[in-house]
Amino acid sequence: MYKKFMELFGKENLLDQAIRMTEKMLATDREMFIASVESLRKKDHARLPFDIYEKDKEINEYERLVRQNVLTHLTVSGIHNIVPGLVLVSIVIDVERIGDYTKNIIELAMAHPTRLEGGIFEKDLADIEKIVTERFDSITGVISNMDIAAAKKIMSDHRNVSSRCDHIVTDIIQEKDKSLTPGAASTLALYFRYLKRVASHITNIASSIVNPFPRIGFSYQKSGSNNSTEDTES
Repeated sequence: MYKKFMELFGKENLLDQAIRMTEKMLATDREMFIASVESLRKKDHARLPFDIYEKDKEINEYERLVRQNVLTHLTVSGIHNIVPGLVLVSIVIDVERIGDYTKNIIELAMAHPTRLEGGIFEKDLADIEKIVTERFDSITGVISNMDIAAAKKIMSDHRNVSSRCDHIVTDIIQEKDKSLTPGAASTLALYFRYLKRVASHITNIASSIVNPFPRIGFSYQKSGSNNSTEDTES
């Protein structure tokens, strides 16, 4: 898929413009994510320096423009560029979903009256927040530079975040931390799930650069490997 993108984006065209829009969408996602996490975890209020719902509308509008550019390009140039076009449409769907989950995080902050503490899970929570934040920077570079090595690293590291979030949510449900109030426990469990989903959609974007179109959203398959069923949503 990497080679097809490089061939396609070698000159300015509608799809090249679409990928620039995708980069802007990711930058908006990152801004929303950083602000929503800070509001939930470091403040006793849910006030943001911008309107989260207007940012969400902005992302949705970019998604429509990307789709329109892809459709127009394919209509003019024919089907020989259809796969990169379909891949780009797949990418912006994941970018839009990231925006939805960051919006969910700020809605948690609105519902939770004070800053959210992680209890016995605080160390893991802070580490996962750091990893997801760093992945925003990594995936932006992947898209801008078609960095296949960075994309593969995001994919190979995904299982660590996914499994940790799952295990911690199970521990919360089983009341491993008795100090958590019901409100804090439910908020914390949802927050871990949202972090996992954000990480999963970033990984899906990485897989769009690495994998052939039929395997987008699945783990990277090395030559000769039989691992063809493990998906990045797990």
